[in-house]
Amino acid sequence: MFYAIDLFCGAGGFSEGIMQAGFHIVYSSDRSAHVKETYEKRHKQLGLIQGINTHFELSDIRDLNGNKILSDINNLEMFKDNRLEEIDVIFGGPPCQGFSIAGKRDKDDPRNTLFREYLRIINEIKPKYVVMENVEGLLSMELNTDFESVSGKKYPDNSLVTEVLHQELDALKYNVDPIRVLNASDFGVPQRRNRAILIASRKDAVKAQYPVPITKEPSEKVTVMEAIGDLFSGQELSGYAADLQNGRTPHFDNGMPIPNYFGAYNQETSSHTAAVQERFSLFSQGESTKHVIKKITSEGLDLNEYPNLFRELIFNSNSSHNLSELKQAIHELKPDLYSDLSEKEGNKKYKSLLKKIIKFWDTGLEDKKVRVVLANTDISPEEFALLYDQCKKSWNKSYTKEYIHDLFMNKPEKITEFFLDALLTRKDSRIRINGAGTAPTMLTLPDDFIHPVLNRILTVREMARIQGFDDSFEFVGKRTTGGDKRKDEVPQYTQVGNAVPPLLAYAIAREIKQALIETTEEENTREEQLAT
Repeated sequence: MFYAIDLFCGAGGFSEGIMQAGFHIVYSSDRSAHVKETYEKRHKQLGLIQGINTHFELSDIRDLNGNKILSDINNLEMFKDNRLEEIDVIFGGPPCQGFSIAGKRDKDDPRNTLFREYLRIINEIKPKYVVMENVEGLLSMELNTDFESVSGKKYPDNSLVTEVLHQELDALKYNVDPIRVLNASDFGVPQRRNRAILIASRKDAVKAQYPVPITKEPSEKVTVMEAIGDLFSGQELSGYAADLQNGRTPHFDNGMPIPNYFGAYNQETSSHTAAVQERFSLFSQGESTKHVIKKITSEGLDLNEYPNLFRELIFNSNSSHNLSELKQAIHELKPDLYSDLSEKEGNKKYKSLLKKIIKFWDTGLEDKKVRVVLANTDISPEEFALLYDQCKKSWNKSYTKEYIHDLFMNKPEKITEFFLDALLTRKDSRIRINGAGTAPTMLTLPDDFIHPVLNRILTVREMARIQGFDDSFEFVGKRTTGGDKRKDEVPQYTQVGNAVPPLLAYAIAREIKQALIETTEEENTREEQLAT
């Protein structure tokens, strides 16, 4: 049995690959209580029980130390009579985004210290092997000023982080090959996800190798439809998707994976307005916002075929005019309504009221609904009715319905960025995934990707399939979040988007395991020679 530690573990993408390669994860840690819930539930499902045969520590790495980690491990029930003296490998992906890219640096970014803390833990535990994964941008990151070295060495300002990693690990007595960028699609994942991988081998151990791609030609790669087609179209389950349904990650006790034949977890679909669905329908498979813009400005668009989107476009194009007219109407009706607020706070109130008026634009006012909509506001239903009537007379005058229709239908070359923003809502990164190919890198915000066939975003499970998680792996907590909450909350979509694809992790861990087998054989041979 080989023993592993997984730091910055997240929801457990790397852990899945580590276990698939045959390692026993005796210790893992992350600072997010949201991922802890998902991680522990999955590991309990796989027979890894807190306090019995594994330990999860909810902690910032800056609050960890090697002695405590080893103590927590040896306090596990399984090691009480047989102390674990050495860790075989530490896996981890410390965030490095606080370091500079292209000269933009913030030396006070707390993430600057995390990779140093990772090195500190390595120095304190001294595992035989170390794996570090990170974003591809790591290769161009530069060290910030005032960096505190683990080895005690002083580094010049603007030193490349990769060079510092090599020198630090060399000082800690590890052999390190140059960092390599591995593409998940080369390892059986239907996603073009690049990760920077560093593998370090202790100098008294057999040097571990980087994994070799198993799929080199585009025709060999798993496609998105092969991954998710059965979830929405009744497509027959086979190959990659069948493997995920049957399960790849083995149970700790019996070595058998856990299948899920009873319906996929996390397959709840998002509810989109009719206008959003019509906007999504403008995208063909593989097209990004740039493609759609080029198509519209060269071929035009008959907006009558997209009535809900047309309506939204009219309001978006006239938003400044409408807001100005609303402010004037309120000033005449109730001059002191928002006078005690700052300009910023007042504008929030005005825009909120504008949206409420639009809500009733086509239906007229219904007293019960108006009272519900106006609950906890400073406007009475009677005042709202007066505002509504005034706005019906004065709104949408800057750009009329007829003008906008003629522009998009007959003068596409004159469509400006202003109208394109109003139509597409500035979502430059949006793309409809090509079902016949591999997906782009899955991100933490689900609305960047449109489903290959349906006019909606991907479900959490569809993203998880594209990442390569077993169907029996259930993500728990909120599905998504927004605004300031993104700083603290780690909802299901973020848990999936942040993860290392398990099959890529497996390929890396398998190479570490092979090196461990060879190291063990060499150690046994030396012991036999000494014995004779």
